[in-house]
Amino acid sequence: MIETNTIQIFTTENYITSKWSGCSTTQLYIYPESSQYHLQNFDFRISSAKIESNETVFTELKNYNRELMVLNGQIKLIHENHHSKTLNTFESDSFSGGWKTTSIGKGIDFNLMVREPFRGELSHLELKANHRIEIKRTPHIKCMALYLVSGEIYAEINDKLVVLKKENIVVLNIFSAFSCHLQAQKKSDLIIAKIGI
Repeated sequence: MIETNTIQIFTTENYITSKWSGCSTTQLYIYPESSQYHLQNFDFRISSAKIESNETVFTELKNYNRELMVLNGQIKLIHENHHSKTLNTFESDSFSGGWKTTSIGKGIDFNLMVREPFRGELSHLELKANHRIEIKRTPHIKCMALYLVSGEIYAEINDKLVVLKKENIVVLNIFSAFSCHLQAQKKSDLIIAKIGI
């Protein structure tokens, strides 16, 4: 997975946006950083899509596990021969990239794609102004990313201060000695992506 002892921060200037059937997709981070999405040679990828068509068909990604969370709007995911789920803002679904998946509805989503046998987790954290919280290390997690949907957060990671502004993402490996404290400067919505076994 990701190299040890790294904390990387990315802004909108670093992102790559591309268009496909009924939407535009912004790649926030891909690992290894030399890999290419269309070649499906990555270990994991984090992206956000703006869905402008009422119905879209997802690209098939065999051997990948997927997590999708809605950031804005309402989207129904239909996984043929599996299950369907309607997602409102900050609700998520887990599914195999090899399934035939169609989405109904318009909105903005957040995607985590992880090569098997690794798995991903997405969670939403709402922090009020001046709210401080600790994110604890769990043994099975190998990498974590923090994406700020709105607001502003000061993140103290292993005694290093990182300022997160809207649409910034911080990618970090899980150190053997790991500490992460977040303090919101104003009301903030944060997405936490975790990659592990």
